[in-house]
Amino acid sequence: MKTLIDTEFTVFPVSEKTNIILPFTVSEEATELVIDYSYSPKTLADNEKAERLIRENLLRDAGDSIGEYTDSGKFMPLKNLITLSLDSPSGYRGAAHRQDSEQHHVIRRNFASVGFLKGEIEKGQWQLVLNVHAVVTDEVKCKVRVHAGGVLK
Repeated sequence: MKTLIDTEFTVFPVSEKTNIILPFTVSEEATELVIDYSYSPKTLADNEKAERLIRENLLRDAGDSIGEYTDSGKFMPLKNLITLSLDSPSGYRGAAHRQDSEQHHVIRRNFASVGFLKGEIEKGQWQLVLNVHAVVTDEVKCKVRVHAGGVLK
């Protein structure tokens, strides 16, 4: 397998509601792409901070309906959420907008992990996009690895 991306980085609350674009190039014919992605922590362990974040967000977003939200416990535990999507040189190839903080995806001509489109692994510029939905901890450590399998020489 040929490594196309092998990176680790940290995401902070300031990055919430943004996208992180990780471009990569498939320069040789390949029969599959393998994506391994993880981030941690998944949940906010500090219940006091969680209660404060819930109150702040309810005050900002609930408006006149704030009285309907008296039990902050139903929002617990607060979770970080960073999902991914994938684009090939010819366009959208799928997404994994899931809660899992560890993910493994495979894309081949005749098979693709749930959420992705099966098909040929085209040569050219691809991009993996991390969608930063929520960062409730002070930081989130992310790891991304993309490999091209079955590289034909």
